[in-house]
Amino acid sequence: MTHGPTLEAIRDEYTEELKVTFYPQLYLQRRIWILDVMRAEKVTKVLDIGCGEGQLLAVLCQPAPWLSPPPAHILPTLPEESTNSAEKYNDEIPNIHPTHVMGLDISSNDLEFAVQGTAPQPEMELDKDGDYCSAKFSSVNPRWEDLDVKIWKGGLEVINEDFVDIECIVSSEVIEHLPPNIFPAFAPVILGVYHPRLFLITTPSYTFNARFTAPMAPPSARKGYPDPTRRTDRIFRHSDHKFEWSVDEFQKWCDVTARDWGYEVKVSSVGRAIEVDEWGRDTELGGASFVAVFKQCEMDGREQRGREILQALQLNTRPHDLLAHHRHPAHIYSKKPRSLEEIGLKVKEKLEEFREGLVRVEELWFERDIAVLCGGWIEMLTRAVEQSSFLALKRSEEGMRDRRADWTIELVGGVARSKEYWPKEEDSSMDTIPFDWISGGEAEGSEWEWGESTDMDGDVSRNESEVEDDLEDDSSLWSNRNQWAKTEEDTGILKPSGWGNMIDWAEVDDSDIYNSGEISTAGWDGDESENTS
Repeated sequence: MTHGPTLEAIRDEYTEELKVTFYPQLYLQRRIWILDVMRAEKVTKVLDIGCGEGQLLAVLCQPAPWLSPPPAHILPTLPEESTNSAEKYNDEIPNIHPTHVMGLDISSNDLEFAVQGTAPQPEMELDKDGDYCSAKFSSVNPRWEDLDVKIWKGGLEVINEDFVDIECIVSSEVIEHLPPNIFPAFAPVILGVYHPRLFLITTPSYTFNARFTAPMAPPSARKGYPDPTRRTDRIFRHSDHKFEWSVDEFQKWCDVTARDWGYEVKVSSVGRAIEVDEWGRDTELGGASFVAVFKQCEMDGREQRGREILQALQLNTRPHDLLAHHRHPAHIYSKKPRSLEEIGLKVKEKLEEFREGLVRVEELWFERDIAVLCGGWIEMLTRAVEQSSFLALKRSEEGMRDRRADWTIELVGGVARSKEYWPKEEDSSMDTIPFDWISGGEAEGSEWEWGESTDMDGDVSRNESEVEDDLEDDSSLWSNRNQWAKTEEDTGILKPSGWGNMIDWAEVDDSDIYNSGEISTAGWDGDESENTS
């Protein structure tokens, strides 16, 4: 009689972790989600709690390529305005237009990078007459809106009056690092005292951890870190994680927190593995990181209640330190456009300079002097072209979708003298020498230099089962400095037993919690780390 393989034999086949990779990398997927919400909600004032090295803040400090559409007194609405009008140069991916950006963290080392990454970039100054042409060759895009940036050092449990009534707060991969004495302050401070219009949170999914091993794999197949609080028998992705929630646990926390503090919440996840799970668990396990959007509803007294709860907790009260206050001024000609006629003439001059009869709108916009003439409003450019007798705006080619990124500007009649690179059959090669060519031999470095491959082929995931976000995640670990480190190593263990042997928070003695450092302050360091959560 033939017998099938034993359970032990099957387990022996799956003693290693499965290959799990993400594209884009997991930390980038979280950041994309955060930015998408900000775009949809038209956020202008942001606080990143646990900003770390300031990667999100640095992105928000990049100037938008153009302003939001101008008011009617600047560019009146055309009577014939229709859905095909170029009156509003609507973005397929809307730009974010932040005016105030703040970051808070407790890691001095990480905050040094945040301070540097959010500082104004050097830019060529205008001449004494304020002539924009003197800055035309600067590599820095013009900034069309003022931006105020503050970088703070301090603990989450301390109230900072600058944060009260902030429009949007982000907390990405932070909450799982909070020690038991700080965790109770999280919601009262953020949703109570600060009560932002929007609160965006991400945290690792314990449910997803099963994806790293086969269903029949032994527990030893998963390499991870035992729960340092000893509340459960779970294996976590990082040594500093105080907990990792399952789908049901995160949903419950979100629902209760939203109800208690007057918010509505929408929960989802990001981070699906590129590899298809051979046991068909991808839909069931969801993404590697939970994400949730809290939107403020009407509620009286939330701020006062938050302050009272925090006071009762009797936590650290040392005020935050302001490490940097950067001011990014707008260009001096922002919102000061020239006439449509002047803009049109400059466009014609540019096309003739390029010796091109057809140029994409956005390509022309990034000619600095064109953008400055328009005062930062790209609608001024499209209107100037529409009203010009020697220019034409082409919105789409026949049979192609009308995408504003494909809009082009045509010089009616073409350029006066087009560039010819090859002689006609009846001409000699001497006839094609450019009129402005100067004899004088070969230019310096004229030998053929084709360059070398950079080996950057677009693969941003390591070929390992650990979910490592290697490019930017640089955390300060709790195990070294007792800080609320945020990391990106999304690893875990298949553990079907749920929370395991539960112990109430009140029963946890702080001395039982694993800490190898002796510093009492807790820290967190942003959404990027070589060790990933």
